[in-house]
Amino acid sequence: MLSSFSATQQAVLLLSFVSAIYVYRLLISRQREDGHVLLGPSRGIASWIWGHELLAFEGQATEMYTNWASVWGPIFKIKAALFHSDIIVAADHAAVQYIFQNSDDYVKSPAFRPPVANVLGKGLVWAEGDDHKKQRRILANAFSSEAIKGMADDIAECSEKLESRLTNHLLSHAGAATVNIVEYTSTCTLDIIGRVAFGYDFRSGQSTEAKQIHASWNGHVNSGLTFGAFIAMLVIRTFPQIFLLPLPAIKAGGQIREIVSKLSMRLLERGTFNERGRDILSTLMKADNGDGSKVERLTAQQIVDNISTFMMVGHETTAGSLNFTLLELAKRPEIQQKLRDEVRQRGRNFSYDDIQRLEYLDAVVKEGLRLHPASPQTERVALKDDVIPLSKPVRTTTGKTISSLRVRAGQVFHIPFTTMHVNTAVWGPDAADFHPERWIVPGGVPAPSELPHGWSGLVTFCDGPRNCIGYRLAIFEFKVILATLIRSLEFHETSADVHTKISPTLQPVTDGRGGLLPLFVSLAA
Repeated sequence: MLSSFSATQQAVLLLSFVSAIYVYRLLISRQREDGHVLLGPSRGIASWIWGHELLAFEGQATEMYTNWASVWGPIFKIKAALFHSDIIVAADHAAVQYIFQNSDDYVKSPAFRPPVANVLGKGLVWAEGDDHKKQRRILANAFSSEAIKGMADDIAECSEKLESRLTNHLLSHAGAATVNIVEYTSTCTLDIIGRVAFGYDFRSGQSTEAKQIHASWNGHVNSGLTFGAFIAMLVIRTFPQIFLLPLPAIKAGGQIREIVSKLSMRLLERGTFNERGRDILSTLMKADNGDGSKVERLTAQQIVDNISTFMMVGHETTAGSLNFTLLELAKRPEIQQKLRDEVRQRGRNFSYDDIQRLEYLDAVVKEGLRLHPASPQTERVALKDDVIPLSKPVRTTTGKTISSLRVRAGQVFHIPFTTMHVNTAVWGPDAADFHPERWIVPGGVPAPSELPHGWSGLVTFCDGPRNCIGYRLAIFEFKVILATLIRSLEFHETSADVHTKISPTLQPVTDGRGGLLPLFVSLAA
């Protein structure tokens, strides 16, 4: 029968048939998911090619998501770049908790995993599914409360070296100077992770490896702030093979991995483990001990990749939140002095238990991590059709309200942690303010039912089976470093216009340069 039609008519029939199938599938799909009826920012302000994602990239970290959430509520849709399906921005705590708890069904997106593999290798942060569960089981003991307590002396010693280094610098400048605090905190946190996790001394940033790591990381951070990096991250969603191209941001990430992997292999080759050892290196080496025991195994490459992962993630994340907390204290001298008074009452030497007893220090750290999580947002992709609960009903474009959200497999979610932490409907009208007292006064923080998440009701360390395995170490070293610095030094803000960006973690950007946060520091009276 088709032979009676001309080639043109056959082509038109085929195109019509395909179009009909597409429209039918689109209509059926929309009957089975609610993403298309969510409210969201106007299409008129979105780029035709780059969608709303360009606006989010150009603004400060999660700034646009926070602005849009204040208008459209804690769950809304935005236009994705490169003609992908709309993205759902989820800042509703019930929805986010559900997504995080069901980590096998909501995985990190293709836009996330290749960059992680490029910089860190295929360790715990990269892994998914059973591979992630296995690696996490093996590493769990290295981050227990008991293990962290055993690290206290090394953490205190590294913090005191930072204090001495800053003090000596100030003494050579008549007792006060403007410094880029990032250069100091990042060397300290690298010292700490080197000592407590791998028994390695980075010598306060003066070792060859430390200098190489910091130089490569700074290059990676600044490459990630460019429009080219923005485009690359978007193209990865469709073409992961882009990591074979010699793009600047990709090359910078690869340089970090090359440097850290070489050091990781040296540590592994020289290392000897103690059967009772709880540090990361001992734990990893036991997982490679070919003695016929039934201990779960990691490949040699997985061990190297995990050493690289914890070496980088274990120092940059803590330093990032610490830097912005110091900036908050520099802006609020009365809070800074109150913290100094509490710390000085404990004397010069801090034991593990001493740090846990400092109530105001605990409040300051919680507030810093609430407003300045090291990873301000994350991304997840649904692997199956599902129904996601919402904490409160939301109105849709049809005028109806929904109390749960039907989604299709493949739906992309952006989850902005900072947006959740400054939601005035949850945290009150001063949600965006740095106010440590909220953690001390009765009723200062929302009820647990309003915050069904991880540590202290925050998503700073994520939640569910993929929460940050090293959160106890991060919190403790944050407290020790901050207490050590604040007891002898005063921090003051400068006239610098500091912005917050994500590249790939929370970064201060001053005069277009990432990794730069000027503070005026003086010796405390």
